[in-house]
Amino acid sequence: MNLGDIQPAIDHIYSTPVVTDLRAHTYLSTYPIIIDLAAETNTDSGKQFHQLALMIYGWMPRVLRIDPEHIQAAIEQMVEARNINIANHVEIDIQPIADCLHSVVGASKLLHFINPEVFPIWDSRIQAFCGRVNTHHAMRTLGNYLQYIDDVHSIAEQQDFHDFYNDYHAANTQRLEQSNIIPYQVSAIRAIEASAFELSP
Repeated sequence: MNLGDIQPAIDHIYSTPVVTDLRAHTYLSTYPIIIDLAAETNTDSGKQFHQLALMIYGWMPRVLRIDPEHIQAAIEQMVEARNINIANHVEIDIQPIADCLHSVVGASKLLHFINPEVFPIWDSRIQAFCGRVNTHHAMRTLGNYLQYIDDVHSIAEQQDFHDFYNDYHAANTQRLEQSNIIPYQVSAIRAIEASAFELSP
């Protein structure tokens, strides 16, 4: 996946500006609410982990399963992930979070809300858009998500990305306004991931 692959998302958003499907509308309107909850640092981390897990699974078709065997390690990695940046994101051990939620996809969503500047959301549609094998095994393989993180970071570092990011923000703002959602800005990482999702099969 490269910048050219996601560039068509701008025109796609402009061509379908109003979101009427209630699931999609809820997805867009609740995003900043979850971001705000995840940004709170004066709360018990265990409680926050459970709250975030419950909220992100509202976006997923699966039932949330929190494995108590892995909960403490998952909470510790969530706390560590808050202060990670692109340069040192590999220091985070994502596996305990994935083990706790029984899902690498669920782990990607939780990490994104904890640190939207570093961790993109990953799911089967994005896996397919990236041209990779989209099977149950592939979606349970942490290495596939780690490769996707690297791809997203590489796009954000490309010379023309700033122009794309501004164009995405303008298009997304128009869509939110016309869908009666208060506009909000997203991180560069979210813009890339959301564009891939927009164009995914």
